[in-house]
Amino acid sequence: MKMSLKLNMISPPSSLPDTSLFGSPVLDSLDDQMPYEPPSTKCSICRETFKDPKVLICLHTFCQQCLERVQDSPENITCPKCKRDCALPIQGVAGLHTDYAVSNLVGGSSTNSNSPLPCTGCKNKESNAVARCVDCNNFLCSNCVTAHRYMHCFEGHEVRFLNPHGCDDMISEKMVCCPRHENEMLRFFCKTCNELICQECALIDHLKGSHDFDNISDIGPKQIQLISELTEKCREKAQEYRYIGKMVNTFESRLDMQLQKAKGEVTEAYNFYCNMLTERKTEILKQLEDIYNTKKVGLHLLSNSTQEIVENIDKVISFVDRITKYSSMTEILTFKGLIDSKLQYTVGLMPDPVHEVNLEFISNFQAIEAAVRNTFGYIKHDSIDSSPRNHLPQPIARPNSTVNSVNIDCSYQNGHIFDPIPAKKFGSTTSLGPFTHSLSDITPYEKWSSGSTDILQNGTHDFSLTVNGPTMDLANKYISPGMYPVKSQIKRQKMIYHCKFGEFGVMEGQFTEPSGVAVNAQNDIIVADTNNHRIQIFDKEGRFKFQFGECGKRDGQLLYPNRVAVVKNSGDIIVTERSPTHQIQIYNQYGQFVRKFGANILQHPRGVTVDAKGLIIVAECKVMRVIIFDQEGNVMHKFGCSKHLEFPNGVVVNDKQEIFISDNRAHCVKVFDYEGHFLRQIGGEGLTNYPIGVCINTHGEILVADNHNNFNITVFTQDGQLVSASESKVKHAQCFDVALMDDGSVILASKDYRLYIYRYMQIPSIGI
Repeated sequence: MKMSLKLNMISPPSSLPDTSLFGSPVLDSLDDQMPYEPPSTKCSICRETFKDPKVLICLHTFCQQCLERVQDSPENITCPKCKRDCALPIQGVAGLHTDYAVSNLVGGSSTNSNSPLPCTGCKNKESNAVARCVDCNNFLCSNCVTAHRYMHCFEGHEVRFLNPHGCDDMISEKMVCCPRHENEMLRFFCKTCNELICQECALIDHLKGSHDFDNISDIGPKQIQLISELTEKCREKAQEYRYIGKMVNTFESRLDMQLQKAKGEVTEAYNFYCNMLTERKTEILKQLEDIYNTKKVGLHLLSNSTQEIVENIDKVISFVDRITKYSSMTEILTFKGLIDSKLQYTVGLMPDPVHEVNLEFISNFQAIEAAVRNTFGYIKHDSIDSSPRNHLPQPIARPNSTVNSVNIDCSYQNGHIFDPIPAKKFGSTTSLGPFTHSLSDITPYEKWSSGSTDILQNGTHDFSLTVNGPTMDLANKYISPGMYPVKSQIKRQKMIYHCKFGEFGVMEGQFTEPSGVAVNAQNDIIVADTNNHRIQIFDKEGRFKFQFGECGKRDGQLLYPNRVAVVKNSGDIIVTERSPTHQIQIYNQYGQFVRKFGANILQHPRGVTVDAKGLIIVAECKVMRVIIFDQEGNVMHKFGCSKHLEFPNGVVVNDKQEIFISDNRAHCVKVFDYEGHFLRQIGGEGLTNYPIGVCINTHGEILVADNHNNFNITVFTQDGQLVSASESKVKHAQCFDVALMDDGSVILASKDYRLYIYRYMQIPSIGI
């Protein structure tokens, strides 16, 4: 009989791989070059060398006895260092993981890692193992080693003797006893449960087939490598957050400097205001004195003139009384002609009516408060999220009950407030925040609906064009047009215009009837100044650029242009003219005449738009008809829609060849295809009363504008689902037309000879 017995003495490894994650000094340090420091060997509770060191789930290590003294209850314990509640296993503190790194450093007293290994071959609990059989995977006492040497059943088994530390070169690891089965060593690693198990665990709770486990010697190095790779990723992530921390410190210093600078500028603005108020007070007092003196002189002159007239009348009467009393009839009649002329003149005098003199100082305190709040200055800031961001991709959603964003979250939402537009020149008016600087610019057509308390909310600046918060409780219901009750009421977000320009007149930047408005690809604002027979172009901030057209019927001349549209690709400007010409004219982006057509086809052009292919769609009122032209003036389609429309006034198309027409008298938007088939209705009475126009924004949503009570903007999806609703804080005169800019601004053409720019949706600010 031939037996093979290999005897090897295994020395313990010089170093173990560092598998700790959060306890790494590199991660705990903010200095990238900080040298490695070994963990402390002193317990922070007893201040002595660790005895049976146990690790809590917060990764803090304490002596087992110390933890048992501070234990709150059998189920949990509060960490003495971080005060975190930690759940305990069934075995209590003794069942916690042993901190083997600390135990190895102190040469500790952990019974699991340093007590002699029992023999697992003969099940003799009192026999200590002196060797290990590679084939049986058992620890052997001296008797079992002898049995392996001489018994036939162990022929060919490889036996390795253990060193005094209980290690061999195959596992390169101290053997640890199973916490559930004290006499069993942890030999396997279960990938299914991500834990070490012993032979008994494998036979009872981790059955082969349902659990994937393998010997530590085979699977251990790969698992250690996975931990190391994950640790490296965490180190890289820590580097990113270290950089963020440094940036935060820089921002804090910069914020302190900006605070001091802003305080100085606030004081400077206050002093400037005080100086301006003093100057204005002086001007008003001087003006008051001048008016008083003028009126005083006028009254004095009037008094003198009146006294002189009375004296002349008294003189004539006195002469008549004297001549009639002391003269004969003949003598009296000799003065008849002279006296008649004097008396007739006196009787014929018609004194001018004397009006009560009124001199008073009138001040609009509400307007002053609004002006001070909005012209004194505002705080411009970026929002910052104090919590670490989750860099995982987030699903994109647009809730129906709020406006975000661009927002939109506009919450984010309370922290993401749209910053106001800085002071800019708009024609002859300076815009500061959402209001103009001159109180005289508040026209009789506008009335503040909610006073000055709407200007600021909760003591913070609210120069955003909408107020954060839910606008309506739709409960995420799909709202079809038939669901809108007649004259129903919904809660709308408040908004205020941030720019206005224009006034009555015939000069540049003035209007007599701004009937139509459109926007080109550069966000230039194109206005049809109907009664001035011209087209005026302004930049997106309301500054006049140029104009073209003059009254007439020749090429390059216009006669009552009432609507405009733009070909996005070429920039050509489409102009419709109302009676008597009722035709279409095309000009290039520089205002040069290209062609005109449609005079023998069109009757009452009202709304006009251009689709993505360059087709021109015209909606006619009175005859209730839609005509589609190409750029050369050829009629591509036309259809009547009197069965569905009552008074169309605005039109827009999507990329599916669907035509959206706002119907002023039907209080909704009607949708048709290019063949004239009616598809659906959007909005309804009580929601979109007397709409004046319809647009499509960059999200593909339908924006319906109306001028009922206030200037209202209601946003729908293209299938009619309500998204949001807003209303202006000011009341406007009759409005003609609306257009939409790429940045979410709406241009409103009003009968008070001005154009107003609103931003109906909130654009979220960018944090760090």
